[in-house]
Amino acid sequence: MSEKLLLKAVRSEKATVVVLRGKNLTTVPSLVRKLYHLRTLDLMSNKISKLCPEFFSLTKLKKLNLGNNRLEEVPEEMMYLENLEILHLFGNLIKSFAPKSLDGFENLNILNMNHNKLEKIPPEISRLQNLKSLSLNNNQLTDIPKELCSLAYLSEIQLNHNQLVSIPEEFKTMKNLRKLSLARNLMDVFPIVLCSLSNLRILDIAGNLIQILPRKIRRMGLKEFYCEENPFLKRFPIFVEQMEEVLPLKNWKTSADIKELPLETVMCSQTCFENRAPHLFRLKKL
Repeated sequence: MSEKLLLKAVRSEKATVVVLRGKNLTTVPSLVRKLYHLRTLDLMSNKISKLCPEFFSLTKLKKLNLGNNRLEEVPEEMMYLENLEILHLFGNLIKSFAPKSLDGFENLNILNMNHNKLEKIPPEISRLQNLKSLSLNNNQLTDIPKELCSLAYLSEIQLNHNQLVSIPEEFKTMKNLRKLSLARNLMDVFPIVLCSLSNLRILDIAGNLIQILPRKIRRMGLKEFYCEENPFLKRFPIFVEQMEEVLPLKNWKTSADIKELPLETVMCSQTCFENRAPHLFRLKKL
């Protein structure tokens, strides 16, 4: 069936979109080499473990979906896709990047590699100079290379469900970053470098090991702040005495539905708020 669909696309001469989802393909059909005008190729939910050499002919491709396949690395054949703007590689078995696989990604805007087995991001990530959105949720990352911070156009980074303990100091250069998701990692200290990101509007640090917040958080222009499932209350009882250090959250949407936060003392999640008297923490419900 997939061969028939490809033959039909080839005969049309100027086919720009080919969708072959769930066709039990184990490799990319070699007929793709004849689809010179192809702009979108969707091969999601197959059994593809490698790409065919004919991929070098798809130089006009702008969107490629290889999600939910069986790739174990980002293939070297990707280097030929110099006009690619959107790449989905989620739900594979990817552990690494083949040499030169990132060489042709100068025009890439969106990269989705959620649900893989990545342990490291290669320094070559710096070649993706037009990248705007990066999703690496549900991998096995233990650190972030400083080269990632050189991507000036990045506005969204998702790193939920990894094993990160910190982020590099170079994050302070990411002035266009508007959304950062670091939920369910292993950070026990709030990354103070984030306080210098003036355009950051959405921050998710839920499910980490963070117990206190820095005073500098008051400088942040956040609109949404998600923080549940952190061990904020390991000591008991706790009384907030520095009332001048209470931070009003008039414009922040939070997962705990609170209006005020005491800084560098304790931050209360919704669970502890319901279990203890609000006056102990100077917290108020909306």
